[in-house]
Amino acid sequence: MFNRNSKERRMKKIFQWRDYLNWKKMNSAQKINFKRACLFPFLVYMVYVFLLKYSIAILLIFGIYYLVRFKNRNKLNK
Repeated sequence: MFNRNSKERRMKKIFQWRDYLNWKKMNSAQKINFKRACLFPFLVYMVYVFLLKYSIAILLIFGIYYLVRFKNRNKLNK
């Protein structure tokens, strides 16, 4: 139906757990990717705690901003 070439494409390996079992044989790019993958859940947890703590304040600030913007909508600006 579609005119496609049947060439094999080289796929980039993103996360292969067998490659990460031997730290000494890894190159620097693999080490950095492994560290990022391990530290990502901690970043997500910190963002979750921040939003849990300050979500009401953030919503209040957005509400006040849109209220002021709505009240000043039809006024002329210099």
